[in-house]
Amino acid sequence: MDSVEERIARLEQQVAELQRYLGVDAQTPDGQGLPPDFYQALRQGKTITAIAIYRKATGASLKVAKNTVEAMQRRAALDR
Repeated sequence: MDSVEERIARLEQQVAELQRYLGVDAQTPDGQGLPPDFYQALRQGKTITAIAIYRKATGASLKVAKNTVEAMQRRAALDR
């Protein structure tokens, strides 16, 4: 049986992955927000650039970064 600390660490990792996937509370691993050029690329519709910046800032996989950026784009479109 895993220790409580191991279980908590796994749960925290799962929550972080879900947040990145959903584009919720998008923060880099050091707790800082994403760089301004990420938001600029997002506003300009430069999806590939935004994905690349997101991956570099967060260390996320291509799939997670793509899903996160696309979710953020959909949310932005709904807010208009």
